[in-house]
Amino acid sequence: MNKIDKMIEWFREKKSQGIGYSMINRQGPNYYDCSSSMYFSIVYAFGLTHSGNRNDIRNTANLPEFLEKNGFEKIADNCPWEAKKGDVIIWSRYRGVPGSEAHTALFTSNNTIIHCNYNAKGISEDSENSKMYLYKWNYAVYRYVERNGDEEFMNTIQERYMIHGDYSIDTLPWFCSDRKQVKTSTEYQGFVITVTRKWGAYYYSHYLGGWIDERALIPVITIEKELTIKHGGYSVDTKPWGTDGFKTIMKTDELLNKKFRVTAQRGSYYYVHNIAKWIDMRAFE
Repeated sequence: MNKIDKMIEWFREKKSQGIGYSMINRQGPNYYDCSSSMYFSIVYAFGLTHSGNRNDIRNTANLPEFLEKNGFEKIADNCPWEAKKGDVIIWSRYRGVPGSEAHTALFTSNNTIIHCNYNAKGISEDSENSKMYLYKWNYAVYRYVERNGDEEFMNTIQERYMIHGDYSIDTLPWFCSDRKQVKTSTEYQGFVITVTRKWGAYYYSHYLGGWIDERALIPVITIEKELTIKHGGYSVDTKPWGTDGFKTIMKTDELLNKKFRVTAQRGSYYYVHNIAKWIDMRAFE
């Protein structure tokens, strides 16, 4: 039985036991709310250990972090998507605010959900249509990344790159048939980003909000400095000067004696984080 089936099994088993709904006594085993039940279903399905501290039980505000830590990826954010068994949806009237004006559920098919809820006074399995009114709120959908036996296709990393070229940014790697394009790399030419997941030849960036082809990424050296521009006459460019497709935005004459945060280097050029532009290192003190 895979992890998603185990999550569903947990919910259905608790439903058969007749557990109750409570936002106060939400730590189980007799009562849960929507987010604590989602948390404990993942703990069960993924073989995790709960600390016993009720403060470690996730709510709808910090559940996304827990999902991503355990291999889920955000595939939709206030936009249409093709639902699948195992998708976790979080509705919230106000982003990042837990409580009665937020809810979460697990899809058991492309049109049915299982969830712990106030109306059922416990866990119920319902049609997605029964919750269509919640789509007037914000919503985000998370999907577990497929695995091949015990070996993950996806690796967790922490690397930085400069963006170039014209490539799509998608909700899933390009080879996934149900991917949706959300942006293109042309909107971020020369930006330095951090990527945290690698799946095949594709990288995930939280900043971009999706997956991008490795061909769009140029390695950089990560640094961390506070520097002041002391010399005029140097160009301020979208990419290091001379790089294919670079554009000059202004000259450093307009930025003299201003301090900037420098976070990356490529060749003899610094990436200025504050303005997301590249400047010759000779322009600085």
